[in-house]
Amino acid sequence: MKTMLRENSTRLRERRLIHRVEKSWRSCVNGELPSWSEIQLLELGDDWDLCFAVDMRLSNGFPYFIYLGDKLCRFSNIYLSGHKLCEETLLDMVTSKMDEAALSREPVFYESALRLYDRRRIIFRSVLLPLSTNGSDVTHVFGAANGTGCLPKD
Repeated sequence: MKTMLRENSTRLRERRLIHRVEKSWRSCVNGELPSWSEIQLLELGDDWDLCFAVDMRLSNGFPYFIYLGDKLCRFSNIYLSGHKLCEETLLDMVTSKMDEAALSREPVFYESALRLYDRRRIIFRSVLLPLSTNGSDVTHVFGAANGTGCLPKD
């Protein structure tokens, strides 16, 4: 019985956006970090709508997006409640781990439940993946994020 549960759990995890995108990123890693050009060739289908790419060299205090998927754009105007900056959005929270991905040179997974400005809560998952124009220096971060739904107000 435990084996069956474990197998079902593994299958469910593999269906998650963040794991599909991370697996595609890994397919480009051949002893060095992939480039944004290589990532653009990936067959991600509808997952592209929930992906983003940031040029770290042009990011000065704020992420400089070079790509932002259509569905992920909705996070750019969903404001968080109770954070030190009242203008902080879900997209800001998703990209808050970019430096960690750049320094570790490894995938960074981030999951959180956040309170929105209207008192609803959303649970989201994200992955941030380092990229390089020369294979070694991290110049970009590629990522994906999605919310698992808004929970009712408390």
